[in-house]
Amino acid sequence: MKKKLLAFTLAMAFSASCFAADSSLSATQKVGAMEKVLYGTEQTGSLVSRMDSLEDDLYGSVVSDTILNRIDSMYGYIDGSANNGEASFATRLNIVDWKLSDKVSDDPAKSRIEAVEKAVNGSVQSGSLSSRLSELERMAGYTNGSIPVQETTLPKDSVMKIVFTNEMSTKTNRKGDVVPFVSADNLYVNDVLVIPKGAHGIATVSKVVQPGIFGKDGRLDLNFSHVTAVDGTQIPVYVGELAKQKAASIAGAAGVAIGSMIVLGPVGLVGGAFVKGASVTIPAGSATYVQCAADTAIQGVVDQ
Repeated sequence: MKKKLLAFTLAMAFSASCFAADSSLSATQKVGAMEKVLYGTEQTGSLVSRMDSLEDDLYGSVVSDTILNRIDSMYGYIDGSANNGEASFATRLNIVDWKLSDKVSDDPAKSRIEAVEKAVNGSVQSGSLSSRLSELERMAGYTNGSIPVQETTLPKDSVMKIVFTNEMSTKTNRKGDVVPFVSADNLYVNDVLVIPKGAHGIATVSKVVQPGIFGKDGRLDLNFSHVTAVDGTQIPVYVGELAKQKAASIAGAAGVAIGSMIVLGPVGLVGGAFVKGASVTIPAGSATYVQCAADTAIQGVVDQ
């Protein structure tokens, strides 16, 4: 069942993140950002040769126009907007990934398309990335080749459940370590999908307290950065009072306080899910809640 936007109050969370809707980016920066989206790393050579390769891979041919127009056109195509209800390349890829793989990978676009093709067809297909993505859209149920999108705003303090993908421990983690997580459920604003299940997010270890005398337990403190929306927008999140209240309300036997947050043990693990005393261990698959730090405009996907 679709999970609607969780909005609790005290009284009554793709490499496409390279695109930050920053019009001040130079042509070189835009080309580098597009290369990161498609290939994972920036390429070398002149801007013209790099654009030739990008266009050949993405469109299947090289565009005849000035270099600046070519760069701006492709940058808009990948990042896009919801004008006329047209989804960007980034949004389309995220939705196809989610629909056909039940997750949203943060690998480069070229690798993601190849992975989905192998999963559904058994082999990598030929042709431009754009045409191959269109075929995957059709296989995902968008028979008219168009994913309906709509501009919407995810409100500040919207609460979302997240799941940690790696184990954390006071024995092994150090301050500054990156802590990956994924969204646990689809998140909607009305009937518009803004964060698909499996969307990636990042936190960092801000403090590691080792066990002390008199049975003092160790502690891990985390600073949450963001979770990536369906269009690649990075949504800032944190553990605020609303997130703490939501976690506390369902914690039960599987929950334990770690720093400023309550962490829920993985499915099937209760009581012994967390090792305390000599160290603190948070198993992969453990969950907690975070909330949005600010109102965030998103190109969401209209539920059909």
